[in-house]
Amino acid sequence: MNRKLLVVVAVAAVLALLAGAAVGRNLLSDATTTSPTADVVTFKDEIAKFSISYPGSWERLALPADDPDVALLVKADEATSLLVRTSALGLDNVTTKTLNIVRKFTDELVAADTRVTVLGEPVAVELGGLPGYRYRYTYGTGASGGAHDHYFLFKNGGRQLIQLVFQATPAQHLAEVTPAFQRIAGTFRGSDE
Repeated sequence: MNRKLLVVVAVAAVLALLAGAAVGRNLLSDATTTSPTADVVTFKDEIAKFSISYPGSWERLALPADDPDVALLVKADEATSLLVRTSALGLDNVTTKTLNIVRKFTDELVAADTRVTVLGEPVAVELGGLPGYRYRYTYGTGASGGAHDHYFLFKNGGRQLIQLVFQATPAQHLAEVTPAFQRIAGTFRGSDE
């Protein structure tokens, strides 16, 4: 009798183990398919027709009501963020060959903030198929200061300006986050058509 009881208990244990494995596999596969975590989020602007990707761990923020040109605002934390702004321009025929013509224009945009100290010369860039300039500068001092890695990109021959403004606070934080900023900037596509 003890032997029969032992066989019955063993069979019941094996069946319970198999049933548990099947239930566990279903639970695990359901959790994986229904709640994936995105490593990267791609933002597509349907009006200006561009896209940019940023880490999935970054938080997308509400757009400021008083600045309708802001298309995207995201932050990694209180010290690291990205703002993308689009605006119409009356320029014409801005290409990589004629980019130097708009240098005075972008210099004036940066210099409009009297707190700015430009870190070196602006760099001519072509990002996502669009010509432009990248400026690195600090602004303010102490707790009210920071640094920007700021791209001015010209679309449609200069009829449209797209600005990528990467911000680091305090200014010393810029060196640490520059590789992340460059990776994100590298995902920018000027034509999402």
